Amino acid sequence: MEMDQRRAQAVTTAARLALAQWSRRLGAAGMEAMRTRPGLAAAVDQHIAQIRDTLGHVRPDKLAAYADGVADTVTAKGWSATEVEAGWQRASWPSLHLLAICVLAETAIGSGQ
Repeated sequence: MEMDQRRAQAVTTAARLALAQWSRRLGAAGMEAMRTRPGLAAAVDQHIAQIRDTLGHVRPDKLAAYADGVADTVTAKGWSATEVEAGWQRASWPSLHLLAICVLAETAIGSGQ
């Protein structure tokens, strides 16, 4: 039992680290842009609802795995996070979706849920 608990803690710690990396890459700048761009905030809210519908209960491990899956898929198709440099003027679907994951990580997971 104790080994399973340590393994679960290790998975959660790794997931939190992965989510923190996404936050540094996209989340911090995106959340800042959301404060001054109501349209961006509304679009991210829609993505949050979609992610919650897909994942159900949001946990760090599920959210990190989902973020990595999205990123792997869209990167293979040529996506790069150019929205950050462009001030989030025309955010692509992948960037909005990954920003929504960052917001979920900050709000749902960051609060200890």
